[in-house]
Amino acid sequence: MSQYNSKYQADEKLLASVVHFTQDSIIVTTKDLDPPGPKILYVNPGFTRMTGYLPEDVLGKTPRILQGPKTDQSVTRRLRAALEAGEVFYGQAINYRKDGSEFWNEWHIEPIKDESGNLTHYIAIQHDITDRKKSEQAIEQKNGALKEILEQIELEKKRIKEGVVMNVEEVLIPALKKIKRKGTRLDKKYIDILEKNLKDLTSTFGIKVSEQQLKLSPREVEIANLIKNGVSSKEIVEMLNISSKTVETHRNRIRNKLGITNKDVNLTTYLQTL
Repeated sequence: MSQYNSKYQADEKLLASVVHFTQDSIIVTTKDLDPPGPKILYVNPGFTRMTGYLPEDVLGKTPRILQGPKTDQSVTRRLRAALEAGEVFYGQAINYRKDGSEFWNEWHIEPIKDESGNLTHYIAIQHDITDRKKSEQAIEQKNGALKEILEQIELEKKRIKEGVVMNVEEVLIPALKKIKRKGTRLDKKYIDILEKNLKDLTSTFGIKVSEQQLKLSPREVEIANLIKNGVSSKEIVEMLNISSKTVETHRNRIRNKLGITNKDVNLTTYLQTL
């Protein structure tokens, strides 16, 4: 038994040394939660480094001396509720040093009980996280600025789209209709297709056709639009003044570039699904 007591005493000394020299702030208080309690019974040097208070400044006083105008009272209420329930508390809040300067305090509080399980004290382990909070706030500000930029981009895109729609509806389409009155049957059909494609510029199809332009040449895009609108190869020959063989070559290239490997897939139908 004496050997056990000797070993236990050595462990107590080791524990005291760890508590004393740790960089974090450690406070031991009485168990009474109502003012003027809990009263501070012990603070380590880490507490002094963090708060500027010497032990003689705080012994017998309440840890509430660290609170101030910006201390979040919802956190302190949660702290009180946790301790009254016999639970361990974790939290963050703005506290104040002896010189009145603010710092972000992250701490957790553990109940200390005797061998019979009765509460005797509380131990609070505190850590200054001011630098971390500043970094988090800086990131939040950058995210906020980025969000504003993205919103402005969306507004600009909307403005441009509205401008395109207005020009198509009020300028280009009326002009095409005037030209169509004087053209041949095929001219009128071609103009009808151009008119429809102009309207498609702001549609889902128009967006997808624009994406396909990364693969198709301008001529292939033109022919693909005609095929999509049901124009036959013979009519394409007459409209564009090219040979049947050239039209067939373009049709094959369009199928290859769009990845249409199945010969049973109808090109007109495929283009209409875009």
